[in-house]
Amino acid sequence: MPSAMTNGFSIEQCRSFYAEEIRTIANIESASLANAFACVPREQFLGLPPWHFCSGAALVKPNYRTTGNVRDLYHDVFVALKPGIFLNNGQPSLIARMISALNLTEGKRVLHIGSGTGYYSAIMAEVVGPKGSVTAVEVDRDLAIQAKANLIAYKQVEVLNLDGEAVEPGPMDAILVNAEVTHPHPRWLDCLQETGVLVLPLCVGKSPQANDVLVIRITRNEDRFPAELLQLMTMFSSTSLRDPDRQAELNASLESHAISRLRSVRRQHHAQTESCIVHIPGFCLSADGA
Repeated sequence: MPSAMTNGFSIEQCRSFYAEEIRTIANIESASLANAFACVPREQFLGLPPWHFCSGAALVKPNYRTTGNVRDLYHDVFVALKPGIFLNNGQPSLIARMISALNLTEGKRVLHIGSGTGYYSAIMAEVVGPKGSVTAVEVDRDLAIQAKANLIAYKQVEVLNLDGEAVEPGPMDAILVNAEVTHPHPRWLDCLQETGVLVLPLCVGKSPQANDVLVIRITRNEDRFPAELLQLMTMFSSTSLRDPDRQAELNASLESHAISRLRSVRRQHHAQTESCIVHIPGFCLSADGA
């Protein structure tokens, strides 16, 4: 491992530069969120070196580079957790946009589905502080074990080795889903408190194996759920909440640009109308205002 002043910069300086890079690229307005990226030691969530990393430009055909220099981790790159199946730590600027959309503040309760080895759970734990809580859910047993060890210093974080479909959440102020799905589990929407936010990546790839997702933000307003588009990205697939027929409908809405009319999610039973962009029982993407 290089010395602490290789290339003239200390690890602390690299973390600070990295946080500023992410703040600028992801358009982060929350000072506490930007500071979390400067405080959390990313290398502690990625296993032992050497590490394999890649830029977002290589999402379709990954071309990992190998490094033993911890400073290479403090850039807007994703790092392999299981390179054989292209399971990565996530590109920081993309995940930062999703976290920023949750509007986290001190004391809030967060459900993180698909937490991996816990890096972004730690970022959110820093923001909500000791008065808040983060429930980190990871279906992969190996990753969940690592997450528990990595997050042991965060008393406000609970790690569960479960499928996101199986979790029984209590009241939540925010939910971040880090696995591509075609629809949310009804419990996720049920547990959202008033003004609570769910950030959800919906599969829009043409093939069942595609990993392209359209990220939307859903906000609870009493029994209504206003929704808006956030970004298009690539993500690892959910093990349970992915339906090929629904994926085809979502992809069609993207290709026709109909999804750009998204204004709300309608949960109640209703007949399909022209305002229904993707008419799924219990999760209709609608052009009607909430």
